[in-house]
Amino acid sequence: MFDNLVTYHIQRSGPLPASDAVAYQYVLAASGVYLRAENRFFDALLPLARCPVRGLAPLKPHFRLKVPRLPGRLLAAVLADARQARRPDNGPPVIGLNEALYHFHHDGAVVRVTKPPQRATAASVAGVESNTPNVILDLHSHGAMRAFWSATDDADEQGFRAYGVIGRLDTRPEIRLRLGVYGYRFPLPAAALFDGTAPFMDTYGCEKQSAERKI
Repeated sequence: MFDNLVTYHIQRSGPLPASDAVAYQYVLAASGVYLRAENRFFDALLPLARCPVRGLAPLKPHFRLKVPRLPGRLLAAVLADARQARRPDNGPPVIGLNEALYHFHHDGAVVRVTKPPQRATAASVAGVESNTPNVILDLHSHGAMRAFWSATDDADEQGFRAYGVIGRLDTRPEIRLRLGVYGYRFPLPAAALFDGTAPFMDTYGCEKQSAERKI
């Protein structure tokens, strides 16, 4: 039914032609294999496997945001709410209380943050809704733990959107972002999506994870 859901291209010469894929395209070029995908928010050409391929044209990987960057001021509101999830009745933080999930919606001009219906535990959180419109970033909290990607995150994050995790909420808050392309994952600097990250420290590049590939 969908012969062009995933397509394949060999870059022999000239500029990269328009993609004919509905989901994504594999591109073989002089320096290896790339993954190419585009939606209303992103245009990306990302390295999957680097190796010399003689006789083909070179390509340069890229990640382009097609809408204005997200306001960094929204992160302060997310942090306050995520802390509240761990502080019953505004008391001191309690170890083991719920993680929280947030969706950043972008309609091209206006950005808003929602806290969708979710199932949360001390070690995981998942949205109940499956088809939420205009979501550019899916972000969840890790409480007092550092910002890292768990095996649960890897299994859950199978769409084509940006994903984020925040951690160390009560000490020095951290943020980590990545681009998900239908199960492929690529780390992103926070500045690629946000116009500022205060009060968070961006941990991009601080920790190498074998399942992720640098853009």
